[in-house]
Amino acid sequence: MFHVMALQHARQNPQSLAFDSLAQDWSFARLEQDVLAVSRALERLREAEPRMVGIHCSNLYWHWVLILSLASLGLASASLPESASPSFLRDVQLLQPELVISFGGLSLQDVQVLVIDEAWLGRIGKISGPPVEVSLSCDAICRYAIASGTDAERGVLSMTYRQAETAIMHLMLQDRIVGTGPVEPSHVLSTIGLISLTGFIIGCSALCSGSPLNFVSHTDIGILIARRVPTVAVVTPEHLAHIVEVLPPGMTPLETLTLVVTGGRLNDALRDKAHARLTSALSIVYGADECGALALGRAGSMPTDDMVGSVLPWVTLQLVDATGTQVAQGEEGIVRVSGTGVLSGYVGASEKRSRHFSGAWFYPGDRGILDRSNILRITGRVDDLVSLGGDKFDLGVIDDIARSILATRELGSFLAVDESGRTRLNMALASGRDFDGEQLAQALRAFYPSLPPVCVMKTDYIPWSLDGRVDRERLAGAFSRAAVVMR
Repeated sequence: MFHVMALQHARQNPQSLAFDSLAQDWSFARLEQDVLAVSRALERLREAEPRMVGIHCSNLYWHWVLILSLASLGLASASLPESASPSFLRDVQLLQPELVISFGGLSLQDVQVLVIDEAWLGRIGKISGPPVEVSLSCDAICRYAIASGTDAERGVLSMTYRQAETAIMHLMLQDRIVGTGPVEPSHVLSTIGLISLTGFIIGCSALCSGSPLNFVSHTDIGILIARRVPTVAVVTPEHLAHIVEVLPPGMTPLETLTLVVTGGRLNDALRDKAHARLTSALSIVYGADECGALALGRAGSMPTDDMVGSVLPWVTLQLVDATGTQVAQGEEGIVRVSGTGVLSGYVGASEKRSRHFSGAWFYPGDRGILDRSNILRITGRVDDLVSLGGDKFDLGVIDDIARSILATRELGSFLAVDESGRTRLNMALASGRDFDGEQLAQALRAFYPSLPPVCVMKTDYIPWSLDGRVDRERLAGAFSRAAVVMR
């Protein structure tokens, strides 16, 4: 079981570092001690047989202690965002935990909340006793999470102990198989949150391999990286852009840093800045919560920013047309994958949601091209879903909201890269009428609370594709050409 794998390192190397922040660190011996104490204290929860236990805890060390403790008791867990997050209540309603363990206080309607604090943890840590012995099934569910990268409509995923172990092994092996990662254990810094399965697996893999997990606030990431401790940092393009911006002036690339970029396309401008100021060891990973990593490659060896690397050896990846027939090599097709890392579907999925799972195949919703060297290029989406600032947004929905507010069909949203290398959301409007930008922004944020600012610009016309959709690639291309002319 994954929690046993994580704590095994504690018994072999008790004083080695398990967690590290700028203010405090924790050894593997301390981690094992706290997990055993919390497991004993929560043992009676098994009598209630909850389907899922939510974890509401902003202290990442104790959050991990709770994850490992619940896993050792055979209780499935799910991590909740902070209660101040706009998605908190939406996540609770979607996950529907029977019980929530809250560190520091929380009140929920119709959900039982068990409140713990530092004083409670101090008391149970002084109580000695034998470890809790629980017989666990490999096919029992150990973890729930919300998938947010495949569809605008979010769904719940579940993972068994067997599936978690497989995903952990894949992540521990992938860098060494492809030859992009350090052989010796390094500190692991991940900006992928624990509320996702990806963030959960990254953390488990670090602990199982004996690598300390680093956690700091986003504003302190640059300081942590500048310590020159051997570190593997897993970041989204948005987080990478922030790190580059907050680096001290004159900083030279670090030989101690390996960057792994996931969760969106790494554009050429941002890649070049990261190489110049951070590290030459920069890799790209393409994947999804539903299937894990699918392709991996060095950013410096990819001449175009739509390349995402070589397909991993345990992944079967095909490109097919709309009928499910494989396209010829070198032709664009719809990506579908199968393999030991692919989950079986969404929890309680409706027929509409099951379109991403068909038989043994999972369809991430991307279009791509596979060359003779097994290098994958992601050329676009089969829908209008985009990744921006770590969240997913449906540009088609954004357009529909804007059309209802502005009372015009001739508009279209698109993404473009600014001079800093950040991807920005823009909206082109083919109209001579004035509009209320603040009213538009409020309407969009009522639907998407975390939506970044939208830059609205006037244009002569909106290009349309043959299937009646806004041609966002042409809009982005026209914007890029205009930006070059303006410089």
